[in-house]
Amino acid sequence: MKSKVLIPVDTARNSLTAEEYALKLNWRMPISVTLLNVVNTKRLEGHGISPSDQERIKKSMHRRAEDVLKKAAEPFSKAEVDFETRVVEGAPGLTICGLAQDENFDMVIIAQSGLSEWEEILGGSVVRTVLNKCQIPVLLVKHSPDQLENQLKLRGERGLLPG
Repeated sequence: MKSKVLIPVDTARNSLTAEEYALKLNWRMPISVTLLNVVNTKRLEGHGISPSDQERIKKSMHRRAEDVLKKAAEPFSKAEVDFETRVVEGAPGLTICGLAQDENFDMVIIAQSGLSEWEEILGGSVVRTVLNKCQIPVLLVKHSPDQLENQLKLRGERGLLPG
């Protein structure tokens, strides 16, 4: 019987470490993977954005999420691991935990945030929320020094780090 595993996939691709670990885990223990991207629609509320513009932005966010999930799915397809991709809307941390519990996942595999402790405190952290709020087992995969350096480089290239 395959273990049902949920892997949150972010558009910054911080989740690569978790995805790589899941592929290795499948060699030891057969898994069925759901690659999930949560479109954070809460960021659009309360900023005076018109409903039509909000819908346009949401559609763009969904397209971006689907593109990212398509890239994340490629290694699972090549490795012949059972997987599905899914995009949902909501507050990422709580949505991940709720879906994991409601759909009886055996485990959530998530990569460390890649943020400094100070950045996590200021901006909140999806990883911290998942670790503290999920009622099912959560496997936190740490980045190796090379992976962490690569994540910081990717975030810098995409303008996700303060200048």
